Amino acid sequence: MNQLAQINRILLFFLLIIVFLYWGAPFLIPFLFGILFAFLMVPLCNLLEKIRINRTIASMLSTLVVFIVFGGTLFLFITQINLFVSNMPSADVIESFIISSQNKIETITNLSLDQQYEILRGRSDQIIEKVGSFVSGFFGNLFSTVVSFFLILIYAFLLLLYREKIFDFLMMYISDNQEDSVKETLHKISKVAFHYLWGRAQVMILLGIMYFITFILFGLPYALLFTLFGAVITIIPYFGPLISGLLPILFSFIYFDSLQKILFFSALVMVIQLIESYVLEPLIIGKEVKLNPMVVIVAIVMGGIMWGLAGMILFVPIFAMIKIISLNHSGLKPIGFLLGQSEKEKFEK
Repeated sequence: MNQLAQINRILLFFLLIIVFLYWGAPFLIPFLFGILFAFLMVPLCNLLEKIRINRTIASMLSTLVVFIVFGGTLFLFITQINLFVSNMPSADVIESFIISSQNKIETITNLSLDQQYEILRGRSDQIIEKVGSFVSGFFGNLFSTVVSFFLILIYAFLLLLYREKIFDFLMMYISDNQEDSVKETLHKISKVAFHYLWGRAQVMILLGIMYFITFILFGLPYALLFTLFGAVITIIPYFGPLISGLLPILFSFIYFDSLQKILFFSALVMVIQLIESYVLEPLIIGKEVKLNPMVVIVAIVMGGIMWGLAGMILFVPIFAMIKIISLNHSGLKPIGFLLGQSEKEKFEK
């Protein structure tokens, strides 16, 4: 009976967390982004304070760096989208492309034009609905992110400014015999958050460079737009890299005349994705912030259901922090072991 009551309490606890996350999304999303940006800027803020710059000014300068980098990237991305929309091909060009594509498909698959038409007629409504839903959802979240950006910057500035006071506040609830352990845990969380964000930024930059060089060499139009989109969307593990490579490959069918060129371009894009997933991420981000692949998928799906695009980005580092907390708490180590990728984490002290 006691065991059943304990299970009920645990289930109720998780239910309350889910309700809190769902209904608290308008506050939690910008606040958590602010926390992540503050983690990212703490080393710079500490460096500025070491050279005798006032903490308020150091916090403002660190926040300004975030504004310039992320705001500039967002502005450039929106500018490229406007350029793309203004240069959309005419109806005649689109019709010509469709006919050309059908002829290519007929050559490769031996499906006649009538057979292709029957297949498309049966699937067209579903395809249009899914594409429309994805596009509207993506740009809706993008607009929401733009609106919330300044609020995120305010949170990041205040968290940097009052970081020591927040730390002292947390330590007031910790007993003396647990103080060292809690300090170590908080240090690891800060380290993991910084390594995840800075490592992810480095991977995105290197991936963007490889994409841009490839797109320019092959003469793909709107190379900068596809590069920005491809680099930014990879912040979502697994799904992001797939989408980032799929979009330019689809557009290569529109703009490239040679099937051989399309296949070579597609193969090179897939090689770049393999380099990003199996070389850059392990070397730059490292195993310390790695989660079990199953847990990453669960985090992305849960985040997408509850918070949309923002949740798909935020839930992965949140789960990584939960892993660190669990591994440094004796009663929660099984959870940390489950979330982690390495078998050795079971024996971490």
